[in-house]
Parts: sequence; structure tokens; C-alpha cells
Amino acid sequence: MTVLDEMSAASADLIFTALDYAVENAGLSDEGFTPFAFADSPNGRSLTRFLAGEGTNLQECLAAGRTALRVVEHGVTCVALAWDGYYTHEGRRSEAVFVEGYQIGHDRGVLLAQRYTRQGGVLSMEGNPVLIDEPVPLVQSRRQIDGA
Repeated sequence: MTVLDEMSAASADLIFTALDYAVENAGLSDEGFTPFAFADSPNGRSLTRFLAGEGTNLQECLAAGRTALRVVEHGVTCVALAWDGYYTHEGRRSEAVFVEGYQIGHDRGVLLAQRYTRQGGVLSMEGNPVLIDEPVPLVQSRRQIDGA
């Protein structure tokens, strides 16, 4: 049993929606896309993009995203951070999008990769999304921090 099996249907939907949106964004440019996060709450779904500053690289943007997601507003039920990069699977390196997702209150998250190829400006998926890790959550709600 994986963490995805233990998540609510709404949290799994958010994570796979982020994965689909990441693939869509990867198809827009050969240069990759600005990392983004989705968050679900009773107020709906939000999207935030993470730029660490002019001339920054992917690692700096991801660090900015992870820092921003360490504490989320009360009521947020799930977050998913997405970026474009490379994944080596069975000794073969390929382009891939990644989604790191967390259901608030769970003790593990998910890190998924979806490999793709690009030919003539067209993106083609390679296989299914791969669960590559079940990381310790980086996210806490304000309620968890305030002790309420």
C-alpha cells in the first residue's frame, strides 16, 4: 500500500491535476516552466508560481516554493509542488515533470515523476507516472503550529 492509497480522493485529484498541468506547461517551451504549487482549501483551489528572483535557477525556485509551503493557512487540505527536470529510470535519462504532494496531517507525502519526450515541438508521455519517494511532509497548517 502506498501513500496515494491512504490519501483522500480530493488530495489524489489535486496531485494528479498538478501532474497534468505540469505536463501541459512542459509542452509550452523547451526551456521548462516556472515551478508552481496548487493548494486545496474550502475556498477552492489556488495556484502559486515560484520565482526566487531575476537570474535564478530551478533549485533556487524550488527552495523558494518549499519555504513558502512550510506553513499554509488553516483549512488547506493538500498541496502539490511541481517542476520540470530530468529523471533517470533503468539507466536512461529523460525529461520529466515532478510533483511533490502532501495531504495535510499525513506523516508521508508523494513524489511522482512523469517522463516525456519532445519531438518537433510535440510532447509524448513515456509510460505512467512513477512514485519515486514518500517524503516526510514539509507542510504544516497554521492550526498545527498554533497548537489549536
